[in-house]
Amino acid sequence: MTHAVELVIRRVKPREGWLPLLLLAAIVACLITAVLEVAWVPEDKVVVPAAIGGLLLGGVLAKRPLPTLPAWMLITLYGLLISLVGLASLWPSWTVLQGGWGTLRPFWLQNGALFWDRVGSWGTAVFNGQRSEETIVFALGLALLSYFLTAFASWQLFRRYRPFAGLLVMGLALALNGYFGGGQIWWLGVFVGLTALLTAVMHYLALTAEWDNRQVDYSDEVRTDLLLHAVPIAAVLLAVALALPGFSIRRLVQSFQQQPVVQQTEVLLERAFGGVEAGGGQPRGRDGVGGRGILPRDFLLGNGPELYETVVMTAVVQSEANLAGIHWRALSYDVYTGRGWALSEERIEPIAANAAIPLPEVAATGTVSQTVHWVQDERLTRYTLGLPQRFEQPVDAIWRGQTDLVRANGDDTTYTVQTQVSQATPAMLRETAVTDIPPAILARYTALPDGVPQRVLDLAQEVAGGRRNPYDQARALEQFLRQYDYSLEISAAPGSEDPVDYFLFEQQAGYCDYFASAMVVLARAVGLPARLAVGYLAQPADASGVQTMVQINGHSWAEIYFAGYGWVEFEPTAAFASPHTGQFGATQPPDFAAQAPDFAEPEDLNLPPVPEVVEGRPFPWLPLLAAAALAWLIGWLWRRAQLPTGADAVLWSYGRWQQNAARLGQPPQPSQTPQEFLAAFERFLAGYGRIPRLARHIERLRPHLVQLTDLYVQRRYAGDAAAGRLQAWQSWQRAKRPLWLLRIVRRFATSKR
Repeated sequence: MTHAVELVIRRVKPREGWLPLLLLAAIVACLITAVLEVAWVPEDKVVVPAAIGGLLLGGVLAKRPLPTLPAWMLITLYGLLISLVGLASLWPSWTVLQGGWGTLRPFWLQNGALFWDRVGSWGTAVFNGQRSEETIVFALGLALLSYFLTAFASWQLFRRYRPFAGLLVMGLALALNGYFGGGQIWWLGVFVGLTALLTAVMHYLALTAEWDNRQVDYSDEVRTDLLLHAVPIAAVLLAVALALPGFSIRRLVQSFQQQPVVQQTEVLLERAFGGVEAGGGQPRGRDGVGGRGILPRDFLLGNGPELYETVVMTAVVQSEANLAGIHWRALSYDVYTGRGWALSEERIEPIAANAAIPLPEVAATGTVSQTVHWVQDERLTRYTLGLPQRFEQPVDAIWRGQTDLVRANGDDTTYTVQTQVSQATPAMLRETAVTDIPPAILARYTALPDGVPQRVLDLAQEVAGGRRNPYDQARALEQFLRQYDYSLEISAAPGSEDPVDYFLFEQQAGYCDYFASAMVVLARAVGLPARLAVGYLAQPADASGVQTMVQINGHSWAEIYFAGYGWVEFEPTAAFASPHTGQFGATQPPDFAAQAPDFAEPEDLNLPPVPEVVEGRPFPWLPLLAAAALAWLIGWLWRRAQLPTGADAVLWSYGRWQQNAARLGQPPQPSQTPQEFLAAFERFLAGYGRIPRLARHIERLRPHLVQLTDLYVQRRYAGDAAAGRLQAWQSWQRAKRPLWLLRIVRRFATSKR
């Protein structure tokens, strides 16, 4: 196996050696790190495989006897493939591969559909003059740019032996990334220093290649002299690059930005890439919507009297539809981060007064008319019962993808809206199938981060995995969570823990954010598309028909998607009645119960109990074993990297032995043959063999010294250049430790004298 590894390493080793490739890899690492530090978009990690792919493919095809045009056609096709596969998340995990075609096909179908839905949303916004915060197209451009920059640099290095042109373009991109993204300037300084060093090395390799062709004799010390001169020059260039003032380029950029054409282009780019913000994209807008890591909300904790007294909105509702359990909805969150909830990027579409909002068609809906007066602040979000169909005032419809309405924004504090609410019965919902749900919906709303604890996934399967249809699965999850205690007197989950896992297995009490988050995560774990919605609980109307909502009525709940019927609300929070039971408490209007249909329970609703709280956490044996294996592998690779190349490995190993012998006071004499030097050194070791603790090490040392001597004689006098390379290196590796111990003993004995 060792010989096979050596053959592979020898085969893939560049003709120029490993140093140019390592220097170019370090330069590419500067580019990757600088882009990731700026954090243009959430999908910016795609530049890692793109840049590495460009580096490797550019180098490989540069070495192949292909003309330039066919080679670059292949490079371009590979670049598109790597970028699209990375951004669309089409690279399957090992678990997906183990499932065979039955899991691989829906995996590709769903992720591909979600990718094209996002691209289509961006295209719809751009070509219709709308504003888009979708970042997938910008991320695609970032990936392709990184790929072609590194591929061009690798091509210039290994095909033309002229790396400067490729590195110049990469350096310009790095400078623009740092300037416009606000990145650290020292990445550019490191880039300049490494570029100078790589240019010097390639110049030396070009000269030696020319000298070899002309059969010119030259000393190997030229390489050492080159490094001694190139390294200080690179260091000086690095320092100069870091010390250069930035005012000149700033003035140049400001002058460029004042041009009318540039300003018009900036307006277009701001509209097309509204979600691109260097620094990771902080929350935007007066609502603070668009941030990452929102919820659970802590303003509900403490339950102060102002929460009961502060009125946020009033409303008058007119409807013949069943409104049992329907909430005043603000928006929905789709991204669970493992620490809270976040919004993916959105498209903003202006809607004229009384114009229809193009919602997807679904069956079994009812129409509700409501007039709302918002009294708390200047909030943009329009609160509605169900999804809005038509406003009497102009609004901005905020879309997730092409057809998924997130919320509506407006400026008027009083507005009238017509909405649709689901009237689907359990019998209808039980006839649905997950396979009939659009792939983009499945991909977006069944996604979970990799860090969700396994016990959460196992609990979801235990509660709902065996149910026969999506509705019974959702009802089982809803009723299971209602076994937990509702409380506002709790502590927040530790910052390093998943809040859903903490709620389900440790705290086992919480408020609506915890209940709703848990249901959405558990639903996604069994393959149900689910999202978290936030807003207010509906309140009983007074004698004049007015509902009044105060801050304490702030609420969150779960929404599950059913094929053909759209999003249906579920209430997992124990303190509030579920819209699927026909039983409603004091928080609901009095006529809701009379309107409730017959919601029959699943036939086999037998639910598991709440898991017992486990004191302490299991010892992380698996991560520790993985870390130990990784450390061993790194150590093994590091030791293998010390193996000298070529036939001089025997001479190198024998020379290291002689150096250590000299440090022990037994240097080789010019008149000694190798066998005489071995005999003299063995006599020297015999003096230490009387020490019991050293005798065992000396006995183990002798066979390796004998083998090293024999290999040296064979290499030096028999002329066998290829024999014993690996054996000599291994003998020296096994002899190092005993010789090191002897040096310590000798130093200790000398100090005692």
